[in-house]
Amino acid sequence: MALALLLGAGGEQMVSNRKRLIQQQSDKLAKNRDKWIKKNSYFYNNDYSYMQFLVGEGKRVLELGCGTGQLLNTLNPSYGMGVDLSANMVSVAQKNYPNLSFIQGDVEDNELISSLQGSFDFIILSDTIGYLDDCEVAFERLHSLCTPDTRLIVSYYSWRWQPILALGEKIGLKMPSSEMNWLSTEDTMGFLHLADFEPVKREWRQLVPRSLFV
Repeated sequence: MALALLLGAGGEQMVSNRKRLIQQQSDKLAKNRDKWIKKNSYFYNNDYSYMQFLVGEGKRVLELGCGTGQLLNTLNPSYGMGVDLSANMVSVAQKNYPNLSFIQGDVEDNELISSLQGSFDFIILSDTIGYLDDCEVAFERLHSLCTPDTRLIVSYYSWRWQPILALGEKIGLKMPSSEMNWLSTEDTMGFLHLADFEPVKREWRQLVPRSLFV
């Protein structure tokens, strides 16, 4: 049975001003997010296809920063749980994918992480880590949802894309985004090491997030 949980009074964690702005921005963009994904289908289809290759079907999957749930649905999990800071994103996701479970909340909230029905085969943070306040602590808390065979997949775009992405926003080719931290692959690997995760694989894909000359 699908689950949609919105943390209300008494269960809501205090968030930083930065995250509050991120939340407000995401709430405003929620109803149009799927249109932006369709507009940039080359990037997203490529990304989703590779995630399908990594994860496969029929797994227990947790996506942190799930947006409107398209990636999680694409993976066709046996049990899929999505968490997002934006209540409006969660509302759209639950409406579109009632077969999956979604929770509104802060992925850095220890109580929220502890409340999830783990363990999971895969935990995915797709373009999420730039919005975290403390990556090391956030990673450490995920151990409670893991078995020795759990795989944590962290994807994030390179800081070298920043000028391209900024231009894309100005000319209406990219969905507006909130302030984020720009992390290198080495930064991310360092946080994972400090949080006691063992790296299995790392790689770089998609030099440009658009289809150029086929």
